[in-house]
Amino acid sequence: MKKFFVALLLFAASIQFAQGVEWIKDNYTKKEYKIQMRDGVKLFTSVYTPKDTSKTYPIIVVRTPYTVAPYGEDKFPANLGPNEELARAGYIFAYQDVRGQFMSEGKYDNMRAFITNKKSPAEFDESTDAYDTIDWLVKNAKHNNGNVGIWGISYPGFYAAMSLLNSHPALKAVSPQAPIADWFVGDDMHHNGILALSMAFNFLSNFDFQKDSLITDWPSGPQYDSPDMYNFFLNLGSVANANKKYLHGKYKFWNAVTEHGTYDEFWKVRSNLPHFNNIKPAVLIVGGWYDSEDLYGPLNIYQSIEKKNTTNNTHLVMGPWSHGGWARTDGASFGDIKYPESTSATYNKNIITPFFNYYLRGSGNLELPEAITYRTGSHEWINYDEWPPANSENKTLYLAPNQKLNWNKPLDEKNDFEEYLSDPNKPVPYTAKFYDSQQAYLRTYMNEDQRFAYSRPDVLSFSTEALENDVVIAGPITANLFVSTTGTDAKYFQCSRRC
Repeated sequence: MKKFFVALLLFAASIQFAQGVEWIKDNYTKKEYKIQMRDGVKLFTSVYTPKDTSKTYPIIVVRTPYTVAPYGEDKFPANLGPNEELARAGYIFAYQDVRGQFMSEGKYDNMRAFITNKKSPAEFDESTDAYDTIDWLVKNAKHNNGNVGIWGISYPGFYAAMSLLNSHPALKAVSPQAPIADWFVGDDMHHNGILALSMAFNFLSNFDFQKDSLITDWPSGPQYDSPDMYNFFLNLGSVANANKKYLHGKYKFWNAVTEHGTYDEFWKVRSNLPHFNNIKPAVLIVGGWYDSEDLYGPLNIYQSIEKKNTTNNTHLVMGPWSHGGWARTDGASFGDIKYPESTSATYNKNIITPFFNYYLRGSGNLELPEAITYRTGSHEWINYDEWPPANSENKTLYLAPNQKLNWNKPLDEKNDFEEYLSDPNKPVPYTAKFYDSQQAYLRTYMNEDQRFAYSRPDVLSFSTEALENDVVIAGPITANLFVSTTGTDAKYFQCSRRC
């Protein structure tokens, strides 16, 4: 017996396809370069080239703020590229510290804004840094075939997406994976404008460092006793106390996050969604249905490209993964859910590998549908000619008396309501599990048994009658709530689940 219910809550990687260091050292040569950008700033870039110099190879680039370590031409990583098959097929892999990070010169700027109308040849943004990097690589990297691809997960996914803007002619294929689109509306720092406190605090307290020289190691973040996450942030009190107790005003972007509590110009200029015009490379956007960090980015960058480009070669892949799970796990399970296959292996074999091989090497056949999504209820991959699906039907569920959900609009327009008492000193947790306060968040919470929450008196749960047939939900879900509160403010979370 299946039902839908909606709960309203009031809330106060290791890579699996390791090739191995010794194999990479035996098969690739490493060189390190400082590539000059149009304004004179030099960006540190590690380039790995196959030792077999009898043929030419495409270039695959990753631009990252997270370090291209290990540094040194005699030091090699355990992995190259999106997966083992591409590394063994033979590509030139280039990894770059983005402007202002680690061994690259310049000043770092989180979600650096795209400059639509540049006023001088030396004016730069992330799109020009990508362009200048590609231009240097195709002219200077030995044994390249002139075709370049870019990919990256999360923040590197953002940099991959930015390479699409005014792209270099040699850039043939781009795969932004879990890319950031807007840090206020839906990605990472905020969800619909609500500050994701534990995620923002833990990420920025380690990432948002200010460097005054070139470095090869991560600086240490603030040191403090670490109780469980629930009690740590409950005891923190006001967000302003984060600076008073732990950060001491040293973290520039954290300060900006707390100072810009509305969708003002600071956030608007950092959104890349208005700028995906005249997209020329083939694009493969990848995301996870259980990604609590960057689910907004993949879906909305895809929609932006579709709306702004009458002709484009863009595909969307959405699987049963958390943040980067297609590259960091085997995808055979998520939390307590087991799948009948390794969804990550399916993705790597049938989607990302053929994508780059086809557009960069000119090899194989590629018959990707417009969108490929994993239907978590029936455990199967579904292909679509467009997204959201063309044959979908918009349906509305209505809150009804006695905490019911009805498919039909109530005939009686009287103001029925449900109410509850919320105590800010006892906020509803998002997980029943103990979790360390210095971890960003529990990634598997999205499919966790929710009885710990909806059994509380300060959570409202609405349920349908037993469903007679399966119901497939595809596309966006929007909740329209009409509420009043005796407090000064409130945050409402809606959770839709099958039971």
